[in-house]
Amino acid sequence: MNTILTGELVLVSKEIAATDTLKLNFSLSNLKTLTGENYEGAFNFSAGQFVSLGFSQTAWRAYSIASTPDEKTLELMVRIVAGGVGSEALNAAEIGDAFPFKGPFGHFTLSENTQAHLVFCATGTGIAPFRAMIKTEAARDTPRAMTLLYGGQNADDLAYLEEVNQWGAELKVQLGLSRDANLKIPAGLKCEAMNCRITNILESFEKNDDFEFYLCGNGAMVKSVQEILQEKGFAKEQIFMERFN
Repeated sequence: MNTILTGELVLVSKEIAATDTLKLNFSLSNLKTLTGENYEGAFNFSAGQFVSLGFSQTAWRAYSIASTPDEKTLELMVRIVAGGVGSEALNAAEIGDAFPFKGPFGHFTLSENTQAHLVFCATGTGIAPFRAMIKTEAARDTPRAMTLLYGGQNADDLAYLEEVNQWGAELKVQLGLSRDANLKIPAGLKCEAMNCRITNILESFEKNDDFEFYLCGNGAMVKSVQEILQEKGFAKEQIFMERFN
């Protein structure tokens, strides 16, 4: 189990990653244990976990970690929402600004089933934990087969398209572009793109005990995918979820 710590995340870089979406990288400082003792070790977490950032005494928001445990900075993907306490503060943040944080938290992590074919289903900033998961899996001596189903209205809605092909040789990428019949994607991107939602892509999946599905994104998408998989006969033990509100 990873030690839960408190401290500060100090902003070291910020850029637009997709429509109304920011990619932010932070260094960590003033780490302490929950009992208030100074912590000199590394910030350890498992791919798929999240941290909570504080914007006031009562306003804390959870963000999945997009970086892998061996990267030098902590990367977060943040959707800019009008009136959103966290997103507006981070959108206005400047390099060097610091935010209190706690973490890591969460049980949305990779299984140890060595025979599984991992299927990641993401919309929006739900891609964040999958970046960490896929890169972590790809670094293993014998990586498992992986498929990423990633959906948005068009390619501009999707972060990380410039690097997704580098995440792992075992990764198959399928995009669902619900409002782009022309299927315009970045040059050089190796993927299958379809004019549909990722729920439509899942209709082609047949029941298979080797599949494990990891779902992350807005609550409506996660619920829809879960219902499709259950109707197809996939067991609840094959489905792992993280909902964003």
